[in-house]
Amino acid sequence: MRGPQEVLFLGGRVHRGATTRPSDALLVRGDRIAAVGSEVEVRAAAGPDARVEHLDGATITPGFTDAHVHLTTWALARRYVLLKGAGTIEQAATHIASASPTAAGWILGHGWNRHEWDRLPNRRDLDRAVPHHPVFLDSQDLHAGWLNSEALKRCGIARGTPDPPGGRIERDPQTGEPTGVLFEAARAMARDSIPPPTAADIDVALLSAQAEAHGLGITGVHSVDVTGLRDFSRLLERSQLKLRVLQHIQLDQLEAAIRVGVRSGLGGDWLRVGGVKMFLDGALGSRTAWLRSPYEGSTDDFGIQTLQEEHFREAVRVAAEQGLPTAVHAIGDAAVELAIRVLLQVPAPGAIPHRIEHLQLCPPDLRELLRGSGIVASMQPAHLLTDIGPAERNWGIARSEGAYAFGSLLRSGTVLAFGSDVPVETLDPRPGLFAATHRGTWADYENDEPGAGWYPDHVITPAQAVAAYTEGPAIAAGLWHRRGRLEPGHDADLVVWSRDPITSRGAEFRSLTCDLTMVGGEVVHRRPPA
Repeated sequence: MRGPQEVLFLGGRVHRGATTRPSDALLVRGDRIAAVGSEVEVRAAAGPDARVEHLDGATITPGFTDAHVHLTTWALARRYVLLKGAGTIEQAATHIASASPTAAGWILGHGWNRHEWDRLPNRRDLDRAVPHHPVFLDSQDLHAGWLNSEALKRCGIARGTPDPPGGRIERDPQTGEPTGVLFEAARAMARDSIPPPTAADIDVALLSAQAEAHGLGITGVHSVDVTGLRDFSRLLERSQLKLRVLQHIQLDQLEAAIRVGVRSGLGGDWLRVGGVKMFLDGALGSRTAWLRSPYEGSTDDFGIQTLQEEHFREAVRVAAEQGLPTAVHAIGDAAVELAIRVLLQVPAPGAIPHRIEHLQLCPPDLRELLRGSGIVASMQPAHLLTDIGPAERNWGIARSEGAYAFGSLLRSGTVLAFGSDVPVETLDPRPGLFAATHRGTWADYENDEPGAGWYPDHVITPAQAVAAYTEGPAIAAGLWHRRGRLEPGHDADLVVWSRDPITSRGAEFRSLTCDLTMVGGEVVHRRPPA
């Protein structure tokens, strides 16, 4: 009887872990790592029929896991209007005017950024461009929506509509009429009024998104999409799911999950349940992140607290009693403080730890509070590339010392799990590696002459950044014993890079390419020869 297929990788550098000495060779047997070491050792472990992959000086690392994605949202958004980079409101409106509506008659888009414009947009900007079709446009951070008058009408939002709890309808100060911009829960309320795509549309979009993920060296994701469990299950049923997925459930799904006995870790090798996703605040980009002191230039604007403390405490307690940890969105320092204090009081119920998503503003006192807590910092370093200016304008230069505190958090013993927050930022992990290790913009490093970086105490090494994309997500998923490293017995999830990401510096990250991606022993991506 023929045994499982063997693949022997030779002629390059193999990082079994991001912070360990590299090896020379690696053997995959079936869907697991069989041996890592010198070429002599690994050849001795291989059978006579092993297929040889010649690395030609390339580097192998464990597969990257993106620890925070809205993959269905991104997959569909790639088919809609992309507004990222629109320099003015007028440019954005012109772009929208030429867009095609969905089958349900809506024009949908994503990516506008108020910090790139001299004012907030309004419905009249869109009414002139698209007077007859309803238009809904998500902001880049997914915390605000921009609608035209027809869309407001169809969503039932008018002058007499009250602000929902945890949300705000922007209104004309003279007339009280909605301007067309909705924040937080108000945005979600309108989003729910849009006819959803069909399952077939989602499946086609997800398969395309999965292929792109493989081409970027991504072998797993931690998903926070509302429909993620249902969407990925359909692919799994047809044996089309080739990403390792940890899927969080939403807070409003908790009661139903309890009724059917859903617990963290439920599932199999490809799709597993994580924790309960909760929101404590908004985002920097929309000035809705919840702060301990007001935004710069204001005496009473603290952002938006989207979940009250009593409700949050009870939700964390109930979830933990049912075997579900918490994954809580917290960006502003007030939200981060509440998240830490509550999670410290309710231990995670199993192998999957509590985690804080984003953790963008974490000053020294809160970093100390995190020390030894076991709470995972699920962070998205690529945000830093565009957030330096907005952070200093909105939070102030002094307060921004606590922003994206990667190095300080690591020194406190906090586990980092890096992701992209796609579609807020690109799924490509290279900008994230660069941002975490240099804390500057691409333009600062065109000639590989890095400056001091933005608050350089928070810089981490490339090895630490790679670990945050590999070992950190494995710990966050309760799977450190079989993922995140290339050890015998671990899942054969790996990436072959054109150059070593652990020795790369500055703009070198731009030239880093993914030559081959393997998930579960199957080659799912191979870069065509030049």
